[in-house]
Amino acid sequence: MRSIERSYKKIQSHNPNLGTYPCLAKAIEGKEFSRKYLVKAFSKLMPESEYAKNEKKELIGYLENLSKSSEEGEFCTKFHSGSI
Repeated sequence: MRSIERSYKKIQSHNPNLGTYPCLAKAIEGKEFSRKYLVKAFSKLMPESEYAKNEKKELIGYLENLSKSSEEGEFCTKFHSGSI
């Protein structure tokens, strides 16, 4: 299994001013992780003080979308509504 945590820590060390969620997003982008692993990584790496409990499902859903590799020009309107 590819380690989300290892990738996250590498990105965070190279970008010390970048927040937790953006580092996590960069770590999983295009790497085809299952939702199960994304939930586990999110729960382990994201401090609860950085998100509201009711946002967790949407944040993980966005990570799941980022994790899926997309065809050039593909656009997912569900997550590009300008709210994030």
